[in-house]
Amino acid sequence: MTPASPRQLLRRWLERTPTGRALVAWRTRGQAESLLAARGLRDAATRLDAALASQVRRGPFAAMRYPRRRGDIVHAAKLLGAYERELHDALEGLIARAPTLIINIGSGDGYYVVGLARRVPGARVLAVDPDPIAQRACRETAQQNHVADRLAHHVLLDAPALQRELASVSEGTGASDGARALCVVDCEGFEDSLLDPMVAPALRRADLLIETHDFARPGVTARLSERFASSHHIQRIEIASRTVADYPELSDLPAATAQGLLDEFRHVPQSWLVCVARA
Repeated sequence: MTPASPRQLLRRWLERTPTGRALVAWRTRGQAESLLAARGLRDAATRLDAALASQVRRGPFAAMRYPRRRGDIVHAAKLLGAYERELHDALEGLIARAPTLIINIGSGDGYYVVGLARRVPGARVLAVDPDPIAQRACRETAQQNHVADRLAHHVLLDAPALQRELASVSEGTGASDGARALCVVDCEGFEDSLLDPMVAPALRRADLLIETHDFARPGVTARLSERFASSHHIQRIEIASRTVADYPELSDLPAATAQGLLDEFRHVPQSWLVCVARA
C-alpha cells in the first residue's frame, strides 16, 4: 500500500470533526473550480482578473497584487473590493491603531495577511495555516507585493503558542511603548478553543477581528462575546448583500453573472466580532 502523503493525512485528521469537514470543503480546489464552471463564472472571473491586471481595485487593500489561482471562488469579489465589505470600516480603525504584531490565523493565500503587511509596514507579521497549498500561495502573494521578508509562517497555533507570540507585546518584553497586537482569525470554528483568555491571557490586551462559525460550532459567537466583554469594546457585524451597481467593472456582464462574481458562498449563520482592547 502506498503511504499517505502529508496532505492526505492532514485531510483525514480534519475530516474527523464538523469544523474540519467545513475547512476541507472550502479548500478543495477542484470542487471549487467545478462549481464556478457550473455557474458560468470561471471564464468571467478569468477575464476580470486580466482586465484589472490582478490588482485589487478598492477597499483597505487597494492596489495589492492578487492574481487568480485555481479554485479561488471569491477571487473576483476580492479584486473588486467587495469581499467582506462589511469589515472595511472596522479594518481601517484597527489599522489606525498601528499594531506592532499582526497574527492572521487562517491566512489562506495571503489576502488579509499580505494586505495588512502592506498597510502596516512597521509590524511583525505571522501567517498561520495548515494547508500546504495555501502556504505556498501566501508566500507567492507576499513576494508579488514585496513583503515576503516580513512574514513568518506557522502550520498550527494553539492557545498556549498564541500566548507566547502575544506575550512580548502585551507584557512589554522587547517591545516599545505603545506596542499593540492585532489577531485576525478565520479558522472554521477552531476560534472556539483557540481564543481562550484563561489559557492565553494576553488576548485581553490584543485587538481581535474574528470570523465566527456558528454553523460549525453552535453558540460560538455568543461565547466569544461573553469571554471578551470585560476586556474589549465589541461590535458584532452581520453578513450584508451586495449590489452589482456599486461595481462598474461588472456593468457589461449579464446580471446573473455579475451577481455570481460577488457571491462569497457563505454558510449561515456566520458573522464577525470586532474586539478592540480597552487596555
